[in-house]
Amino acid sequence: MQHPAEERLSIPAASILVLLITLVVVTPLAIWRMAQQLASPVVEVISLESSPQRFNGHWKVGEVEFFIEEGAGEAASIGTFALSVILPPLAEDSGDRMAPSGTVRLTSTLPRDGSIEQVIFLDPDGDGISSATICIRSAGSGSSLQLKQYTLSIQGIKSEGNWSDLTAIPEHLKVGYMGHDTIERESEMLVRTFPIYREGDRNETPTGGTRSLIWDFHNGRWRPDPRK
Repeated sequence: MQHPAEERLSIPAASILVLLITLVVVTPLAIWRMAQQLASPVVEVISLESSPQRFNGHWKVGEVEFFIEEGAGEAASIGTFALSVILPPLAEDSGDRMAPSGTVRLTSTLPRDGSIEQVIFLDPDGDGISSATICIRSAGSGSSLQLKQYTLSIQGIKSEGNWSDLTAIPEHLKVGYMGHDTIERESEMLVRTFPIYREGDRNETPTGGTRSLIWDFHNGRWRPDPRK
C-alpha cells in the first residue's frame, strides 16, 4: 500500500547532525574525561621474562597478584597462555571469608595467535580492582594484535573473572587497516593506534597517516580518539 509523501516519516537534518556529533565527538570525549579522574592501583613487577622463547610474568596490582605465562615448550607463533590470580584475604571480622592469602583462586587457559608482547593493567570503573589486557602480536607480515581482557570481580567467596575479546575493529574505523597496530595505557584508557594504508601501498610504506582509537568499556567497542 502506497502512502502519500506527506505522511511518510521525516527526520530533520539538524537532528541527524546532532546525533552524529554525539556519537563521534561527545561520547568519546566524555569517556576520556572520566578516565582522567580515575587512578589504578599501583602495579609492582615481581618477575618478568619476555623473550622470543617464552613470556612469563608475575605482578602484584594493589592487593591482587597476577601470573601470566605462555605454554611451556610451545612455538612462539601459536599456542596457549595461562592466567592465574591470587586474591587477598578478607578482614578478620568478616563472616564471608576468602581463601587464605597464598591460595590461587582463579585460573584460565586460552589460545593465542602469536606471542604475548605486553600486559596492561588499569581500573576503568574505579572499584580498586584492575583488569588485565593481554596484547598478543601475530607472527605474520601484518604484525597485528590479538587483545584479550580479563576483568576480576571480588565479592567475597563469590569472586570471579570474565574474559572479553578486544581485537575486532568496527568496519567503518577499519578502512585502510593492515595491522602494525600499537596499544598503550593513557590515564585509565586503552589507546590503539595504527597506520592507514591507501590502495597500492606496500606493507612497509603506508601513506594514509595514522588512526587513533579508544576503548569504550561501557559499550564494549572501539571509538575514534577525540583528541586526535
